[in-house]
Amino acid sequence: MRKTERLLYILSLLRTHRRLRAADLARKCEVTERTIYRDIISISAANIPIYFDGGYKLLHNEFLPPSNLSPDETGFLLSLLSSPMFDKGKPFRDTASRIAEKLKAAGKEISDISSIDIGVVSTERIENHKHTSLIEKAVRGKKNIVISYESLKGEKTERKISPYAMAFRKHAWYLVGYCYLRQDIRTFRLGRIHDVSLSREKFEIPDDFSIERYFNASWGVYRGKLTKFKVRFTGEAAVIVKTSRHQQYEEIEEADDGSVIYKAVVAGRFEFIRWALGFGSQAEILEPASARQEVAEILEAALGRYGEMGPAEK
Repeated sequence: MRKTERLLYILSLLRTHRRLRAADLARKCEVTERTIYRDIISISAANIPIYFDGGYKLLHNEFLPPSNLSPDETGFLLSLLSSPMFDKGKPFRDTASRIAEKLKAAGKEISDISSIDIGVVSTERIENHKHTSLIEKAVRGKKNIVISYESLKGEKTERKISPYAMAFRKHAWYLVGYCYLRQDIRTFRLGRIHDVSLSREKFEIPDDFSIERYFNASWGVYRGKLTKFKVRFTGEAAVIVKTSRHQQYEEIEEADDGSVIYKAVVAGRFEFIRWALGFGSQAEILEPASARQEVAEILEAALGRYGEMGPAEK
């Protein structure tokens, strides 16, 4: 955090909290108490009335511009910023916290919308995000990093990456960047990055890259060859599918018997097949034939596992 940003953050904290000691401010700003003392002097030198009475306080708040947000808008933003997506240790946690502090510091009425739960579920463990701040720094500064990465198969490799962007998709944070090992743009789940070192080497993001286009036809995270799927859904699954939007390249046809024919063009088939299997017997992949065969093999293997259960287990 640069000094100007830190000074504004300190002012927001002082507007929100009645008394804060130098140790409290140092912990929130992640600097030393000595730095905080220098910051207090800088704030006072700018003719902002600040004093100490069991903790640092502002004499009044009129020197900062008021927020133009309505009470409902402020309450909604605070609910969003407190969602699990920004839990402790997650990317942009500090940024979300600073925004929340500034909203609370505005001194305006805030609507109580506790009945609204923005349930963005994050499946990542906090301990898996030890390198988040360093990765954020690399993305913002456009500097290469070297990471130790563990694949879904449990294989660990060292990769040199040009980190283009970070994205929250399907309950987890991902890093998207150019991988020098694979010579292509790849996606890395932050929870499987075990070590990171920051390089001084800078990079430029290609003009034709955008995170939206990158995930354009993906079912969730994975990318690959485009596949045209056709699936029949029945029962409760049909209702769920026809009342939801899953992807932009989708078509839904409702039949008189209540079933639904769902069509989609997907980049990477693994996630889609896993999603369809989640509906059990209420979903049948009709096309392509290769996907039907793949599902048949998966179900046969599963049946074999459950068929091995002894009488006492049934």
